[in-house]
Amino acid sequence: MNYRFTHSAKRGKFVAEFWIPVCFLVALTIFYVAYPAALQRATAIAAAPFLEAKSSAVRMAEEFYFFFVSKRQLMLNARELSAKLSRTEALLLDREILLSENRILKEQLGSGVEGQKARRVAAVLATPPKSPYDTAVISIGSEDGVRMGDLALFGSVALGSVSAVFSHTSLVAFFSTAGVKTDVVILHGNATIPVEAEGRGGGEFRAVLPKGVPVAAGDYVTMPGFNPAVLAVVAAVEANEADSFQIVRFRNPISLESLRLLEIQEVDEVARREESGSGKAALPQ
Repeated sequence: MNYRFTHSAKRGKFVAEFWIPVCFLVALTIFYVAYPAALQRATAIAAAPFLEAKSSAVRMAEEFYFFFVSKRQLMLNARELSAKLSRTEALLLDREILLSENRILKEQLGSGVEGQKARRVAAVLATPPKSPYDTAVISIGSEDGVRMGDLALFGSVALGSVSAVFSHTSLVAFFSTAGVKTDVVILHGNATIPVEAEGRGGGEFRAVLPKGVPVAAGDYVTMPGFNPAVLAVVAAVEANEADSFQIVRFRNPISLESLRLLEIQEVDEVARREESGSGKAALPQ
């Protein structure tokens, strides 16, 4: 009795597993033949969420890929442009140096300007970092008439003064040496603004002025005197609303590390004594 019941149950399960799918396929076939458009619409509606999800995933993957590709390309382009700019600036600097050196040599071979102190051309043997900080070693010394306190220039730009003299070489200390104070004049429009500049090292200076004094980036800074020489160019003006003063930062227009020639100009004894007594730079006459 138990055997027949078990056999009947297995047979009923087999019939259900076989005939239900068959009936479903037959009904589906009849429905497709009778109403093909309805079945297509139902299939499209059922598949729409999956197709939309696939499309969104593909779109997001493409955007993600192009974002990183574009960012990498922009970085490469920026580096390339920066390298080209650096090369162009170096070429321009070399050109300006060569033009100035050419003019200096022509002036030395020709006649000097009337009323101007004599200048001696010296080759620069060492500059920072090969020489002591903010100094340059030049190729002329006491045997060539160089004396302590003589002014060192490059064209019309005053860079420093002779701080040590040997027989055939000398040491030039730049005005930008940290802590060195120099009396200068800032030229702003038609105004001349006297101020004390403090060296910050590496061709940079700072000065403190009352907040109302007009100064702007690009203004020239000169040495005072009858024949003023350019010392620097204003790079930035810093001021807080709460302060009553402003800080003016300026730097040499010549790269100290690129110097190959310097002109040494004699200063008179009065200026030389003032420099040695005050610790400030002698003024060009």
